[in-house]
Amino acid sequence: MTIEKMKMQMTEKIIQKVSSNGRIVIPKKWRDKLAIDDKNEVEMELKDDKTILIKKKIHPLEIEDNLFKGVAPFTEEELDEAKKSLFPSEK
Repeated sequence: MTIEKMKMQMTEKIIQKVSSNGRIVIPKKWRDKLAIDDKNEVEMELKDDKTILIKKKIHPLEIEDNLFKGVAPFTEEELDEAKKSLFPSEK
């Protein structure tokens, strides 16, 4: 097993107290790592009645953005040309 694979399998654990109304705090370091801020939603899943899995809820448009990471956006000319080909003017 390579060191890179070992790093991927490592987990970070913490112990947190639960407040009287059931709240817990996600550590800032983890929020930063996952780009979670106060506008984001998280998804919680109860597994086997003993584990709570918390994941950042990703908006479908964020997934689309990641698909095109590193791809240059269309120029105005390219967009105009695409519009003309899709919606030709009726004369």
